[in-house]
Amino acid sequence: MRIVTNEKLIKRNSQIGRYSVLVGTVLLIGALVINLLAFTRPNDSALLFYVIAAFFVGFTLTNIGTLFNNRWGRRPDKGLADSLKGLDDRYALYSYRLGASHLLAGPSGLLVLVPKYQTGPVEYDGKRWRNPGARRIMLGLFNPDPLGNPILEAASEVEAFSRFANRHDLKTPLVPQAMVVFLHPRAEVSANAAPLPVLHFKQLKDTIRRLPRDAAATPAELSRLEAAAA
Repeated sequence: MRIVTNEKLIKRNSQIGRYSVLVGTVLLIGALVINLLAFTRPNDSALLFYVIAAFFVGFTLTNIGTLFNNRWGRRPDKGLADSLKGLDDRYALYSYRLGASHLLAGPSGLLVLVPKYQTGPVEYDGKRWRNPGARRIMLGLFNPDPLGNPILEAASEVEAFSRFANRHDLKTPLVPQAMVVFLHPRAEVSANAAPLPVLHFKQLKDTIRRLPRDAAATPAELSRLEAAAA
């Protein structure tokens, strides 16, 4: 399998995540120090303003950094590549190159892969997604790694590829299928009611090999994908 990844984008966004958490943490500590100092100066209203400003900016940066780290620091592109190891050169995995974050091209056509990292039970009953074992902070008000709605994410990724294809005049009639892939070893997926495949990474390669092969991209379409990805 060929792998084409936007390493420059990954490096940049990983750095944004790290520095956002670092600066945010420093500001939160600074807010605490200023707050303690304010007790010694009860009449200094400026200190209260600095506490509030440092806290909210620090809290915002820390959350942004956490989200960036969850998405980029974990390197889902490598997790997917490892899960697909063993596929032959008819397959190509494009990460952050073709509009969709992760697109697999092969004998079964185009496939958008949506990686998720939740652990423990992950359930979908046709209406709601649940992750009962999710780790939460601040009495459940903040989850550093929210499950969200993977079905909507998959639809958004497919649409992102379509916009990219139109913008770059790829002239492909193929509409990508989509799969949601849970990459955590301890994820327990139960989503038979989902309108698209939702599976554990250990099932990914065999599932792809069993897909019908009547929607393969033509050599010309694959060449245009390669050129656009480059």
